Amino acid sequence: MPDLFRIFIRKLFPPLFTIRIRGGEAIVENGKLTSVFIRDCSDIAGKSKISSGWIWGFSSDDGVRLEFSSGINGSDRQRFRNVTGVHRL
Repeated sequence: MPDLFRIFIRKLFPPLFTIRIRGGEAIVENGKLTSVFIRDCSDIAGKSKISSGWIWGFSSDDGVRLEFSSGINGSDRQRFRNVTGVHRL
């Protein structure tokens, strides 16, 4: 999805939360999340050596849908989805 379109959609439908990954550490930029969830996200980022990236959580009919920046690969994305399911966000 082109960046300008993504920005437009986020203005219309803002995320429930935004997580920034910097230096293998997950940081809440927007929204309220439990410290345990953030710690689990930091563990994934650190073990996978993700130096930077973004995770956005959006409300959906099935719960929370995650979107990721391009710096987070497919297998790591699935790990974050699994953690989201465990914590029932």
